[in-house]
Amino acid sequence: MKDFFPVMKVAVLLLASILCGSGPACAVEEKQAPLPIALEADELVFDQKEGVYQAQGDVHLRRGEATLAADRMQFNEETGDAQAFGNVRLLDPEAVVSGEALTLNIDSDVGSVRNGRIFLPKPNFHVAGSEIEKLGKYQYRIADGTFTTCDGERPSWKFSARQLDVTVGGYAWARHVFFHIYDVPVLYLPVMGYPVKVERESGFLTPRFGLSDKRGTELSLVYYQVLDRHMDATFFLDYYSRLGVGKGVEYRYFLGHDNDGQAKLYHVSGLDGNSDQVALAWQHMGTLPGQIWLTADAQYVSSRRYFSDFGEVAGEYNRARAESVIAASRHWGNANLAGQFRYLRQLNEDDEELPVDDDLTLQRLPEVRFDILRRRFGYTPFYFRLDSSAAYLWKKQGEKVGRIGLRPEISAQFNPGGWLEIGASMGYLERVYAWDGEQEHKGVPDASLRLGTRLSRVYAVDGEVVRKLQHVLQPEIIYEYVPGVDQEDLPRLEFEDFIGRRNTVSYGLVNRLIARQESEQGQVDYHEYLYLRLAQEYDISRSDHSDLLAPQRDEAERWSALRTELVVRPTRHSYLDIDSRLATSGGGLATFHAEGGLEDGRGNGLALRYRYWRDEQEYLSANLDLAWLKPVYINYEQRYSLDSSVTLENVLNLEYRAQCWSLFLSWRDRRDEQEISFSFALTGIGKTSHPGSRLDETL
Repeated sequence: MKDFFPVMKVAVLLLASILCGSGPACAVEEKQAPLPIALEADELVFDQKEGVYQAQGDVHLRRGEATLAADRMQFNEETGDAQAFGNVRLLDPEAVVSGEALTLNIDSDVGSVRNGRIFLPKPNFHVAGSEIEKLGKYQYRIADGTFTTCDGERPSWKFSARQLDVTVGGYAWARHVFFHIYDVPVLYLPVMGYPVKVERESGFLTPRFGLSDKRGTELSLVYYQVLDRHMDATFFLDYYSRLGVGKGVEYRYFLGHDNDGQAKLYHVSGLDGNSDQVALAWQHMGTLPGQIWLTADAQYVSSRRYFSDFGEVAGEYNRARAESVIAASRHWGNANLAGQFRYLRQLNEDDEELPVDDDLTLQRLPEVRFDILRRRFGYTPFYFRLDSSAAYLWKKQGEKVGRIGLRPEISAQFNPGGWLEIGASMGYLERVYAWDGEQEHKGVPDASLRLGTRLSRVYAVDGEVVRKLQHVLQPEIIYEYVPGVDQEDLPRLEFEDFIGRRNTVSYGLVNRLIARQESEQGQVDYHEYLYLRLAQEYDISRSDHSDLLAPQRDEAERWSALRTELVVRPTRHSYLDIDSRLATSGGGLATFHAEGGLEDGRGNGLALRYRYWRDEQEYLSANLDLAWLKPVYINYEQRYSLDSSVTLENVLNLEYRAQCWSLFLSWRDRRDEQEISFSFALTGIGKTSHPGSRLDETL
């Protein structure tokens, strides 16, 4: 029987919980013992009749995590009332309150401070006032007060208000507000709210102002709205004196785990005969139920003029088409199923979509692939893989063709002597086409053979940082063969619809230098200083893979361009990348791309890029970041066309970064437009960095 009553008690409590749920009427109050109070001072006198302590000299009254300190204090232990005078400080984890004199009830957290200040450490928020009322643990009311996020007795900026209500973790609401730069009032607001927390908060961002040759005077106003922990929305209102008024919304979401995305809608009302412009964009990536990976990058603009009017970076303002891709895939071990819808919308020079009878853009709606990655047959050196695809190819004006491709492959890997690598493969690509009631198929075999090895040697360096250096040499020779097959009966909608004859031998040689580095603490790290690859191909039979009747080539013409890839990393903060193709049969460089840069890890850096395509294009670009002039930060970009001797673009970004605010100035100069924009940010309030028209953001 002794165990009956405890079991009965648990049963009754459990039944009550089930019947009542979690409502307040059913809550069982558990009285907690009051926190102990500690009072320390140089001199301490207790009036037993009144129940009041009189304390003087370095007085500290502690209760839990809160401490009240002063030069002199009177404390009633029965009522919990405290009066403090001289160098008063009330400290807790959320705030620090200081002043000349303070009255406080430590039980209700209600009191007042004369000539007081409040400092909230997490948002670095400072409040001052002639009279501060403490209305609760996290609430204050200030008469004739000021607030700022700047440190110092004379802050760079501040707001002053006739009445100010502050909720820690919420907002500071003010009435009859003046904005001051130092002590000079420059702006009046009848009412305003300012966030007093570090979490995301809804509210207006600081505006952006600009001037542009195309758009005229620009003014961007942005409101940011938190919808919940996983969603938010940004509303844009932009004014362009030469184009109209832009309105837009950007919705961002995070659905848990790895699902996130954003969608944007933007509309510009035309002025002076300009037609309205509309843009839509959606980006998403994440895993759906059933382990299906979904990605989307869809875009629509009403005209090509949208890109030229609002594009801010190269590749955006000169775009002539809008592309939308939605893709899904699913993996099962070595098998992968993927499908996508890809739509290209071409826009002509007249700012309109191409007429239906002129649009020859090839669309793939839809396209599906099923692949089995290379799988080994037991413990043998033989492997199998399968590549397959199905697509519906069509043009608004032109053919509409269904295409199925199937390519199985058998390969083998051998390692005789432990140093020689031999790889061989044989495949067969079968394609089936169907169009206008007709059907045709064709198969093309292929084979390849690879010989390679890996040689390495380690050198003892025994430097202060680099202890060992490894040199790796990887030569390889590859033979590829595809017989000539008559494919004249097959449709040709794109390059891959014709598979030309191939009978080539190629070589490659890779050099790598890898250092083993050890820190003073004994931590080991590896750094690749150099990667150099040389590759070239020799055509045994014909010169033109797209024409079976092409004549034989001269011996020198059978060699392809010599490709050189060089990657140099002298330090963690410097690099040089080169990719070139040199025509060994004459003609010099076919392409040459080089990029190099260095940075010091403190905001200073320089990057140079050179691009050359023979008979097509040659240009140079530079990017410079400077933090030497702190608090002024400089970013400069330039693109220069060497073949036409003209500057394509100049961009200068300046930021003056103070302790509690930043000022931004941007200047952009393109061949057909100049633009200058200005914005600023106060700590605690984000800035409007760009108008709502921009579509080139990525997840």
